[in-house]
Amino acid sequence: MQTTTEYENWRVTTDDEGFQWLTLDKANSSTNTLGRSVLGELEHLLDAAGQDSPRGLGIQSAKDSGFIAGADIKEFQDLESAEQGASAAARGQAILQKLADLPCPTVAVIDGYALGGGLELALACDYRVAAEGYERSLGLPEVQLGIHPGFGGTIRAVQLLGAPLALDLMLSGRMLSPSEALKAGLVDTLAGANALESAARKLLIEHPPRRRAPIYLQVLSSALFRPWLARKIRAQIRR
Repeated sequence: MQTTTEYENWRVTTDDEGFQWLTLDKANSSTNTLGRSVLGELEHLLDAAGQDSPRGLGIQSAKDSGFIAGADIKEFQDLESAEQGASAAARGQAILQKLADLPCPTVAVIDGYALGGGLELALACDYRVAAEGYERSLGLPEVQLGIHPGFGGTIRAVQLLGAPLALDLMLSGRMLSPSEALKAGLVDTLAGANALESAARKLLIEHPPRRRAPIYLQVLSSALFRPWLARKIRAQIRR
């Protein structure tokens, strides 16, 4: 029997097949962002999922405006020191690591944009399904605000895409369309807006091997080639 529980910002549905769906609908906002209240509830829900052991877990948005726009930058004005900023980033990292550590397969269902912390949350899932038809809507544009991805995306993006493309996205703020993201390996599959959940469910059922950067790109991240890559990236940034 399907069950649904409502929270301030999240709706949790466990369907007849044992899959659990976390739907983000940030209260009093037209846009989903990862503020303290959203992350606090997510941590509680992930702890519960770790205990309940659903067959699989999907994260999606109830907003017409997209998946998740990123961190709640309005809360940045409350930070009074570098230590507080580091603590906030560490908390976000710890919560997304709980998502990455769940024993069941996980999938992010992306209809529209997934930016900054929103994409970092998607990267913490095993799989990502994106809706077709959008322009450039996936990326890590925080650098345009003088911020770097602070919720673990710096590591997960490199593991998934390889250092050259991951660094390009992080250091330039460039964004990808869903079709570009599929070609790069950032998402696992594309689907029409009405078929996103069925595509996500298929991934949870089949549980294919997780995407990783090709071996030749993994080699670039090794200790041997890292200094060479760093010099090349620095030169590119200067240009």
